[in-house]
Amino acid sequence: MIFLLILIAVLLEASAQLLYKAGVNQLPPPSAPLWHLPALWDFTWSALGNWRVLLGIGLYIPEVILWWAILSKVEVSYAFPLTSMSYVLLLLMAKFFLHEDIPLERWLGALAVVTGVFLITRSAGASRH
Repeated sequence: MIFLLILIAVLLEASAQLLYKAGVNQLPPPSAPLWHLPALWDFTWSALGNWRVLLGIGLYIPEVILWWAILSKVEVSYAFPLTSMSYVLLLLMAKFFLHEDIPLERWLGALAVVTGVFLITRSAGASRH
């Protein structure tokens, strides 16, 4: 059950990031380098006016609440590494929803993440809380 809750948290995280990207894609880029605070401030206010960005922010609220519940039940050394599945899920979502070109190296990296998550989940019977 905990693994399923972690996967839901991962889905919320990846969905929020996808919404952020879709939202900022609709905005003009910052007018100056990102370390130029007035330009960054203007860009931030523009982003906060985009419904996709706001929905992405909104997804973090249930994710955080779910994450607190997860951490109350399992060790952080077990749960947190599983959130790396958000990288894999986001890679797939970027490919299918944003039509990004994903190079082979990223697919191989995703395979490495999945392998690592498999090894971590094998320790599920290890000490908890």
